[in-house]
Amino acid sequence: MVPALGPGHRVLVDCRAYRDAPPARGDVVLFRHHLPEMGDFLKRIVALPGEHVHLKEGQVFINGVALEERYASSPTAAPPGTPSQWFVGEGQYFVLGDNRGDSYDSRRFGPVDAGQILGKAWLRLWPPRAWGSIR
Repeated sequence: MVPALGPGHRVLVDCRAYRDAPPARGDVVLFRHHLPEMGDFLKRIVALPGEHVHLKEGQVFINGVALEERYASSPTAAPPGTPSQWFVGEGQYFVLGDNRGDSYDSRRFGPVDAGQILGKAWLRLWPPRAWGSIR
């Protein structure tokens, strides 16, 4: 999740964030991978239920419109041997890491079911010099 989060950063996750409202584009969420041995991941939501995602020319397009992503540290490309387009089904979210050149995310495992989302990361706690809200 570099540059938003770096190695060794510790974050506070609000596990009640989505009780009254669904996740929003741009939220950094903690979710459980569908394969239990993979553990939990922190990634950014880029596409919502019902949206079409297309990775083209280093950019993310949502329903044909380029997504403005100030947080991404590198261009977004589909890894070799993976699709470059997805449809996000009802109750699903498409998530990407901010460090697009080195991120295991929806480009590899597809959209994440809403039930896998554990909460919203909102505050960096550690190290002290990085303390602050996650945008």
